[in-house]
Amino acid sequence: MEGDGTLYFGYGSNLDWDDWKSWCEKKNLRYDGLVEISPCWLPNYSLKFHYFSDSRKGGAADVTETGRGHAVPGVLFRMNDVTLEVMDQKEGTEVEAYERREVKVILPNGTFVEAMTYCVTDKSRDERFIQPTDTYTNLIRKGLEKRKLPIEELKNAIENFSPSYPIEKIFVYGTLMQGEQRNSTFKEFSIGEGKPASTTGSMLNLGDYPGMIAGDEGVIQGEVYQIDQVYLTLQTLDSIEGFYGYDSTHSLFTRTIVRIDTEQGREWAWTYVYNKENEKEYATIESGDWLKR
Repeated sequence: MEGDGTLYFGYGSNLDWDDWKSWCEKKNLRYDGLVEISPCWLPNYSLKFHYFSDSRKGGAADVTETGRGHAVPGVLFRMNDVTLEVMDQKEGTEVEAYERREVKVILPNGTFVEAMTYCVTDKSRDERFIQPTDTYTNLIRKGLEKRKLPIEELKNAIENFSPSYPIEKIFVYGTLMQGEQRNSTFKEFSIGEGKPASTTGSMLNLGDYPGMIAGDEGVIQGEVYQIDQVYLTLQTLDSIEGFYGYDSTHSLFTRTIVRIDTEQGREWAWTYVYNKENEKEYATIESGDWLKR
């Protein structure tokens, strides 16, 4: 992603601009170096409250790795070097409250971006759940709702339930669609029939099946399904699509999250994008519709 500075994934109180600005002003520090880019998702992580913040008088948010099907909604920011130092101070890196961590986040078009976020250190993490205050969690809630991101993950973390699956829909555009050869395999995990949906990107004709290339250009036509047993569904589909994890260089397809358009409006869904676009030249399906190839 073009531009100078550090890409930063925010998921907590920094989703609220007024809170960030107020903190900086109290410290007589500059706040204008934090620039919002886009809503995004951190896959394979869940939101937790297991760190007591003196300034928040209760639990403060953290993200921890939890695996397949989990994802934390947030915002991708860019910040300059001065603001990075300010953010380090706010997150308490010198006192080992939080520490920087390199992560990969997913943009609304399904593409991945390397960014930095803050996680609670082993030193500061409590084994117990630390109840956050309503004032603090409302900052996060308002930040998510402002960007039209779901709040189920936040609500689940506040109640200290087991990590949730905030996205329970799958966008399919090829052989998993109704009437296609693999639909029967997929149907046992779906609730009801698939509904028309679309997202941005381009489609390659790989022969027996299509491959979606994530991006802002073009339109991909497909179907969206509500799914049951998210973990088992994604486990099955990962095997079918040849996805071996986000760190693998051998996956045929990569599981990602996209913003889709449906008759009910915009929604978020899992989907699979082709991972070998530079290996061989394939014809583009200009219509973006596998059924009209």
